[in-house]
Amino acid sequence: MRIGDSAYVKMLYFFIGEDEPAKQEKINSLKNESLKKGFEDFNCESFYAKELTLPLFKEALSRLPLESPKRIMVIKDVFKLKDELKDYFAAQIEKLPEDLIIILEAAIIPKAESAFFNKISRYGKVIPFKAKEKIDAFGLARAIERKDASSALNLLVDLFRNGEKPEMILGALRHRFVKSDSFSSATDNLKLKEKKEKVGLLMEADLNLKTGKVKPEFALEVLVVKLCGLA
Repeated sequence: MRIGDSAYVKMLYFFIGEDEPAKQEKINSLKNESLKKGFEDFNCESFYAKELTLPLFKEALSRLPLESPKRIMVIKDVFKLKDELKDYFAAQIEKLPEDLIIILEAAIIPKAESAFFNKISRYGKVIPFKAKEKIDAFGLARAIERKDASSALNLLVDLFRNGEKPEMILGALRHRFVKSDSFSSATDNLKLKEKKEKVGLLMEADLNLKTGKVKPEFALEVLVVKLCGLA
């Protein structure tokens, strides 16, 4: 099959990133889509790269699907493959069985492995799995610092769903933007004028919470939007 043929590309995946639950969910999805129901365990196998030997790798590549049109092979921490396995895989990549789906997994692409990755990634599909933003008030503050209003509002909603009190969220934001060491010195990205504006917005939100003029959730939503919108 020709390099670049879309049917061929589907046989090889690179799962790169730190979101392990999302990776496993994608693997399960591929199993459901590609393997015959009831035979998934017989047609899907996983290996840790550092434990994989060349004879075992060759044997795994040569196996046939059992009562299923496809097989799946997962190689975890792929960049820890021994050099002889990397060389063999690169040499055989155009000859891989068409009934085999290979998933190469890693948290990151080490700089020293960029040549190997570039050599074989053009034969497959690279799927990034970025770790999700930690759901806490400090994660919310980081989203605000990036001026990412959409992510910040989503995090705020998640905090409310998790039962976080508006006063606690505001307190964490105040600590981040007022009491932290980063507030005491101006930087290129956060000028003194902007810092003073943040203090004013935080004080306004605090007053709204204490007086009950508006619902606490709405008061914090307004605060987040205004903080993200500072020039």
